[in-house]
Amino acid sequence: MIWIGTYAAKGGAGLESLASANGSLYLGPAEARIVNASFGVWSAQRGIAYFVDERDEGRISAWDRQNGTWIAMRDTESGGSAPCYLSISPDGTRLAVANYGDGTLALIDLDPETGANMTIRDRFQPRGRGPDPDRQDGPHAHCALFGEDGRAIYHVDLGLDRVFRHRLDGQEIADTQIAFEAPAGYGPRHFLFHPDGVHALLLCELAAELLLLRRQGPGFQLVEAVPTAPEPGAAKNLGGHLAIDASGAVWVSNRGHDSLVEFRLENGRLVRQRWFATGSASPRHFLFAGSAILIAHEEGENVTRLDLSGRAETSRQTVTVPGAAFLIDTAT
Repeated sequence: MIWIGTYAAKGGAGLESLASANGSLYLGPAEARIVNASFGVWSAQRGIAYFVDERDEGRISAWDRQNGTWIAMRDTESGGSAPCYLSISPDGTRLAVANYGDGTLALIDLDPETGANMTIRDRFQPRGRGPDPDRQDGPHAHCALFGEDGRAIYHVDLGLDRVFRHRLDGQEIADTQIAFEAPAGYGPRHFLFHPDGVHALLLCELAAELLLLRRQGPGFQLVEAVPTAPEPGAAKNLGGHLAIDASGAVWVSNRGHDSLVEFRLENGRLVRQRWFATGSASPRHFLFAGSAILIAHEEGENVTRLDLSGRAETSRQTVTVPGAAFLIDTAT
């Protein structure tokens, strides 16, 4: 089942359900209690979803999916303001939360038996600012991923142009270092480890560039930076979402150019494979769905389905979704 997280302030009805029939998309019943879910993760092992509630007084909630119904388990403070990203540890006992508003990284314990939210175990609050007075007036955490089999957390700060590495000692942060410093004003947004175990990808929102990084000790060194838009400079453009598909291809979305671009890592370099227009404004998030891709357009207020097996431009299906921000699959 595919679900769409929406922003309440932009007319969102909560967590919308997405279905298709006879080649068309349509919305099913919404779960109105799950609001401002701009990001979330699904634990297939437990059948539990964890969602952010992206508002000033940030919250994180856990929901059990039983017999087609969302069962509220527990919610807790996010440890900061405007949480926008979270990830679950490999052993399923912790959540790492990126709070965009004040830049705080929070580490939350989960009940090992039920998977419900428990308490905030630790926090990290950086200081500083970047050169962009509008977007980098202070720290703005935008991504937090567990690495090294759960022994570390890598968290990306858009406001400080940095990727931090936090070494964990048991359930707490033991020490912190800068794993990578992006060029000033680049505004890094999302970070992923490449399947080859050697490289990582860093999507920089403000620069609209994709950075290929290579491991160097506990940190990373820059290999190359490539524009995310196939026609750079044509319009104001911001990086959107970053994901790697089952084949190892790297995908990014462009907000402004309003496109999706596919890259592959060949001989240690990023090679653009193809790109296509998404058909609406500001593709904030996307999700692979078999041979298709689903795209949430925040400003376009819709979700679009493109078939990647043929000509994507001629296979576009769209459904109106006010406040569309995020997509999650609870079937896998």
